[in-house]
Amino acid sequence: MNRGESYRLAWDDVCFTTAYAPQLFSGEFLFQSQLAGRRACTMRSLDVNNIAIKEELGKGGFGSVFLAKHGSCDIVLKKMMRTPSHRLEGVAKREYDLSSRLKHPNLVRMRHSFDTQTDHCLVMDVVEGIDLFRFMEAHDFSPIDEILFRKAFKGLCKGLEHSHTKGVAHLDIKPENIMVGDGGHLTLIDFGLATDSINCSSYRGSPEYAAPEVWRRTPYNPFCADVWSLGVVLYVGLTGCSPFAEDCAASTMTQTPKLEWPIELDISMRVKELVQWMMEYRPEDRPTVKDILNHKWLMKKSLLARISPRLTRKNQA
Repeated sequence: MNRGESYRLAWDDVCFTTAYAPQLFSGEFLFQSQLAGRRACTMRSLDVNNIAIKEELGKGGFGSVFLAKHGSCDIVLKKMMRTPSHRLEGVAKREYDLSSRLKHPNLVRMRHSFDTQTDHCLVMDVVEGIDLFRFMEAHDFSPIDEILFRKAFKGLCKGLEHSHTKGVAHLDIKPENIMVGDGGHLTLIDFGLATDSINCSSYRGSPEYAAPEVWRRTPYNPFCADVWSLGVVLYVGLTGCSPFAEDCAASTMTQTPKLEWPIELDISMRVKELVQWMMEYRPEDRPTVKDILNHKWLMKKSLLARISPRLTRKNQA
């Protein structure tokens, strides 16, 4: 995502407008994806013989993901090939065990796991919508309206706080792993690289979003690394571009980056301060997710919310 022309994008109905291509888009755009209109599964038990694969949704480093049918319900099925070395057995078990701890509306829900003769399989709920990267790509990486993004981002932070409280760090937070649903609801998916270790020493994540300490391949705190990645996502959402110049990547950093913000965008100082805090070079100087939720930018009430109580008291007088 390179710095480019200034655009403004919102996801509510008739709010998808840009400065150079004025159009109105319906919120129905959010569901023009492979998972649109599916019936979510709320099953309590699993009959492996009752699963029918419908289509492939994507491939990753550890396996393939499919949309499948279980009875009358749609499910997401992740398959990892069984090998003589049993290399992926531990990967599948870790993802299932860690994801099973999490029950939050802003996190993908893990349901079951099972093995076949050829694969380790994980069963998850369908998450409606489109991932944040494709959402922005479809609109030329237009900046998302700050007020609307604040509400959605707060929900995402609540989900990650729940995950961290349960002892699970995601370690691959990026727009491709964040689903945008109805009304801008954000859901964090793909816990394939997650860990419950306090110290990690292996590289995990995606280059544009991984924290500097992750690149050094020395022991690091994965929960602090998540906060850095979340800060990059917040910057990208508000600007439509990467916070780093081509010659300044996290892998080569030796100090806190001085973030530059497109001058043509009306972005508040409060959120700029928050992003800068989240992207401190020293992991211990970054906020926790709880600190982020208590930050004045996310605690800020809308004008209507501040006025309404006063009007109520005045009418009661």
